Amino acid sequence: MKTRKQFKKDCRNSGGNRAMRWARMTAAALVGGVCLTACSDYDLDETTPEGWGTSIYSWLRDRGNFTNTVRMIEDLNYSEVLGKTGSKTLFVADDDAFNRFYQKNAWGVGSYEALSESQKKLLLFGSMMDNSMQLGSLSSVQGTPPREGEAMRRFASNTPYDSVAVLKADRMPDNPYWDYYRQNGKSIVCMMDNSTVPLVQFIEKQLVNKRITNSDYDFIYNNTTHRQAGDASINGVQVAEPNIKCSNGFIHRMEEVITPLPNMAELIASKPNASIFNKLLERYCAPYPLDESVATQYNYLYGTNVDTVFQKRFFSEKSQGGEPLIITPDEKPVVGTLKFDPEWNAYYAGLNDQSGNIVMQRDMGVMMVPSDEAMIEYWNNGAGRVLKDYYGSWDNVPDDVVAKLINNNMFNSFISSVPSKFKSILNDANDPMGVETSAIDSVWLGCNGAIYLTNKVYSPTAYVSVSFPALINETMRILYWGIEQLQYNVYLNSLNSYYSLFIPTNKSLLEYIDPCSYGKSQTQLLRFHYDPTKVDKEERVWASLWNYDMTTHTVTDSLGEIRNSQVIKNRLKDILDTHIVIGNVEDGHTYYRTKGGSEIRIKNAKSGVSGMTVEGSYQINEGSALAIKEIYDQTPEHTGGNGKSYILDKEPILGTRQTVHDVLKSHSEFSMFLELMEGSGLFETLHLGRNATGGSNISVFNTYHYTVYVPTNESLQKLIDNGTLPTWDDVEEKNYIGNVSGAQKDSIAICDFLKYHIQDNALFIGAEPVKADFETATIDPSTERFYRVTAELSATGITLTDQSAKQNKSMPQAHVVTTDKNLYNIMAREYQYNSPDASEANMIETSSSAVIHLIDRPLRIK
Repeated sequence: MKTRKQFKKDCRNSGGNRAMRWARMTAAALVGGVCLTACSDYDLDETTPEGWGTSIYSWLRDRGNFTNTVRMIEDLNYSEVLGKTGSKTLFVADDDAFNRFYQKNAWGVGSYEALSESQKKLLLFGSMMDNSMQLGSLSSVQGTPPREGEAMRRFASNTPYDSVAVLKADRMPDNPYWDYYRQNGKSIVCMMDNSTVPLVQFIEKQLVNKRITNSDYDFIYNNTTHRQAGDASINGVQVAEPNIKCSNGFIHRMEEVITPLPNMAELIASKPNASIFNKLLERYCAPYPLDESVATQYNYLYGTNVDTVFQKRFFSEKSQGGEPLIITPDEKPVVGTLKFDPEWNAYYAGLNDQSGNIVMQRDMGVMMVPSDEAMIEYWNNGAGRVLKDYYGSWDNVPDDVVAKLINNNMFNSFISSVPSKFKSILNDANDPMGVETSAIDSVWLGCNGAIYLTNKVYSPTAYVSVSFPALINETMRILYWGIEQLQYNVYLNSLNSYYSLFIPTNKSLLEYIDPCSYGKSQTQLLRFHYDPTKVDKEERVWASLWNYDMTTHTVTDSLGEIRNSQVIKNRLKDILDTHIVIGNVEDGHTYYRTKGGSEIRIKNAKSGVSGMTVEGSYQINEGSALAIKEIYDQTPEHTGGNGKSYILDKEPILGTRQTVHDVLKSHSEFSMFLELMEGSGLFETLHLGRNATGGSNISVFNTYHYTVYVPTNESLQKLIDNGTLPTWDDVEEKNYIGNVSGAQKDSIAICDFLKYHIQDNALFIGAEPVKADFETATIDPSTERFYRVTAELSATGITLTDQSAKQNKSMPQAHVVTTDKNLYNIMAREYQYNSPDASEANMIETSSSAVIHLIDRPLRIK
């Protein structure tokens, strides 16, 4: 049976093979013009190339001024490994450096004799790598040929077992996941991260390649350095004498003693002036039990008898292995998640390369951590005051709300977050964050990223966004789920626009008439529900499906449930697009365009919750106005935000089932225009042979908003009587007598005439006034561009100047007839679905909106 020391030695030597694979694949390494023979030409485990010096151990022993390192090698039974052939790189400090280390260090040890075995391991193996590398090669990553100037981190030779903490109850994070151990005074064996700790290196080629300036470097080290070209450092310690060639690797003599860097989470936890932020951060961590074999190995190495070894991990979208950690140790869903796990030593931003640790080597993260003083100011007088006013204390702020603050201050890439690149750092709205060096008091370097201690809080725009009420209010959880799933949070968080956001509560989303059923024999209604117990966020919103009687407005038969997240998101996108207005709906107008292109009608805006109402096309055509229950003021002058939020609790704003064809058919005043349209082939029930429609749609509509001008029956009859406009009877008669060309000419004339009355851009009387040239659906054959019509929209009407009026100044302009309010500003909505069979469709493919106006004369091209 092996002794404990033999077992530890075997573990150490087997761990070295990980990096050796890369060394054997490397064809050549160049530094200072010196070319090394490829490792594949020599088996360094068995053979010493001619001209190479003594072993690493012999070189250190024979020099006489590396006694501290030599004693560590001997005490840890590693002299045989470093005294024979092999492939190692050692970053070593001489005895003078150790004397300085004993005078001042974080461990409080004053001599070699005071070092524990774990500390010796950290010092020796934390400054060693398991392959042989010159200084210039450290910045290369695996490849054929190797890619130079890419690497800034490499794994050291240490193992997670070198130093394992016994975590006492009073040192545990203060959150429910640790309560069992903390409240019962239990100590646990807890690895801060069950992985190797990387070395952080700054080598000339890498700094130049990644455009990290000398000033950036000095900033990282709090301007205690004055970097010059060619300087190199490992864990912040300068290389004094590089590339000392030995038979089994390289020694790089360092100016000072290298100690392993803590990870970002432990670094923050160690700083008393960041205690407020750290308490918030540690809400998201929990002790996760490791496999039983870990406890077995720990017990064997340390002569203990523990049942379980834990590791501390953070709930995050990216944790160990690049996978999300979104369940608690007892397999329940977490409430909030971080961008990445700050406890993960090997954190990387990109996709992992299975052939090695290339992605880890290339970059690390950054966290901006406000000082306690900055956090207090933020809470009492800054943007955090909105949280204080709503919740009263940080302890009451929900985890998913706090996560917005932390994530806004977590940056995936260190390389992209140095001072020379501060202008490119974006906030949670993808807007420039405005980071300045004057706001950063200190920088602390960890093994997986840097911590910038700030004297101000960079608040997430989510706290001042119009979507904030939905974030903090569980009664609006469904819509906020949609905002995040569809990534509308970036859009709604932008402070470059003013938004009016209508937020239907969970209760109102029980009354969503499904537009996808407009093409079916029975109209259906969706009732959305939120299930917080689902681990997968995509599964948290589902809907029950019901038949709905549009005449009596009653729910009838239950049709089952919809659990397909893509279908749910499809409908929530329709809802969001109908509930977002870019602009201020209290500016005195009546009609406002939504993000999706449809129009809503606002009444009594100045009355606020005492009388303000909103209507979509369904509410106007078939339902009733929706009262505003509550208004949240997130305007720039009030909170520094981007608009106002209006809460709806009866039903959501809905799109009408009425198409343009339905509108024309329901008014006798439109009968002659409808007759011409029905003979034109401009109506369709199947788009491009693949998309069924919700009714008879206009084929030239294409996911936009339109105005359809309908001349009076009398004016159309006059045009027909004087022979200017042919009819479909004329076309049929010419076809009957064999005049095919004449029939075709008349058919084209009718279709062009009709399409000239279909204008891009929906203009509503009561909307913001505008005068512009708008494209119609008729193409000018001479230019192959669409004919235009000039429309002047005022508060009381629309005046139109067509091509004929532009050519003939005596031709009167056309006007919208406003004597009957039922004949203008009529809304229509036309849907297309994801199936050629409307009865089988389950997704809205697209939709277009239109407004129909009666006008006093036909629009003419000539």
